[in-house]
Amino acid sequence: MQQFRRLTAMSAVAVVLVGCSVQESTRSGGLIAPAGPAVTATSAAPAVVTVVGESINAPAASSRGLVETLVLPSDPDPVADAGGVLAAADPPAGFGEGVLGVTGPAGSRVWPVIVADTPQSRQRGLMGVADFAALGGYAAMVFIFEGDTSGAFWMRDTPLPLRITFVSANGSVISGTDMVPCLAPTPSNECKRYHPAGPYRIAIEHPLGPAFDIGLAAAEFVEVTVE
Repeated sequence: MQQFRRLTAMSAVAVVLVGCSVQESTRSGGLIAPAGPAVTATSAAPAVVTVVGESINAPAASSRGLVETLVLPSDPDPVADAGGVLAAADPPAGFGEGVLGVTGPAGSRVWPVIVADTPQSRQRGLMGVADFAALGGYAAMVFIFEGDTSGAFWMRDTPLPLRITFVSANGSVISGTDMVPCLAPTPSNECKRYHPAGPYRIAIEHPLGPAFDIGLAAAEFVEVTVE
């Protein structure tokens, strides 16, 4: 079996990883001008979970109504890898964590991510972070808004380049672009604004470079589950 029901399978993965109920977050709203993660040249690549390969039965979760067949590779155990990141790492104070699912031509992959879904966390983002890998192995930061927005992002006080991808409420990619730092002494009003091609519900930032590619450029469906 090479396909699975996305929503149920993703929920089952999240139950395995964090042992608590999960839901697609649409908390809070408004538009902040957030900044994204930065990564040093020596940063290690984040853990990736590939949801393609042999079919195995997902752990029973009948009390949550999540009994499905989950498609996973036989070796290594991707759920254990992602679970290790979420169990070992603590997101920065004021942030959450969760699982990002990316489905594309090559199949589906699951990534551990930091979640910014409050006005305060979206405003702070990852400003001033010089080593993304030092945060504990997360693959990206996901900004979640309560409703659709068309607001731009910027790179004020974000030391190194990163990629942003804008995603609609139905999980389709709107657009993406590379962003460059805007640091002092450059005035804030001279920092470039990065606009989406249309309204979006979530924005995903991750470091630039092949080692940090999480498949968003060719994504056909994107979803996020949070604790």
